[in-house]
Amino acid sequence: MRTAIATEAEYHAFVGSRRKMAALRGKLIEQGIDASAVDRVKAPAGLDLGAITPEEIAMSILAEMMVERRRGQRGTRG
Repeated sequence: MRTAIATEAEYHAFVGSRRKMAALRGKLIEQGIDASAVDRVKAPAGLDLGAITPEEIAMSILAEMMVERRRGQRGTRG
């Protein structure tokens, strides 16, 4: 996670629960990672589609990645 946060990517996400991210957040901050950088990580990853199975969770993550990829790319038509 340290390496991922250090990249200049516009979007970071954590595939895990909010509770796991909270624990990881504490450890990263203890290790000297800037709290604001850690707070930019979306957790849990994926759109809230009510996913339960691994396949559904994977689909929600892919859907979120597409939303992030396309954000701001569609202009208005005049």
